[in-house]
Amino acid sequence: MKRMIFLISLAAFSTAMISCNGGPYKQEKKDTDCCARQEKGMVTDAIREGSNDFEQVEIVGNSVVYTHIFDGIIDVKTYTYDGDVCVEAERVYVFPDQMSALRHYRRAIEKAELYDDIRLMKNEVRYDLKEAQHKLETAGLTKEQLKAKFDKQLSEAKKAL
Repeated sequence: MKRMIFLISLAAFSTAMISCNGGPYKQEKKDTDCCARQEKGMVTDAIREGSNDFEQVEIVGNSVVYTHIFDGIIDVKTYTYDGDVCVEAERVYVFPDQMSALRHYRRAIEKAELYDDIRLMKNEVRYDLKEAQHKLETAGLTKEQLKAKFDKQLSEAKKAL
């Protein structure tokens, strides 16, 4: 029951996070709202089906958002683009408890050469990937190409199961 409440609150958090990325134009806001509703529906379906593993990749505005839920841990990677170039990558982990978050935070601090602005907020760890790291992951890929790359990885992983 706690897990279900946690995942529902995470879906609400994700929806709020995605809606904050909307631009000043109404059409962009409508697209963001639509994507947020879809994501919330997919997360709700995953909870209803008792799935402990959920992965989704989507383009929201000028960002590619990769969401992975596993073992009660929510991992959201957001790659922000300016035109066809990735300018920032942020990663957010939400853990079932604060102790797990603290352990992950300490590991992230130990690997500080990969991350900038590492923050711990209750059971959430948030950090930005350093420019060299996110450029390594997105080398010359547009938003659509990055999404396609992640979609291919997800389909290959499903086939392997």
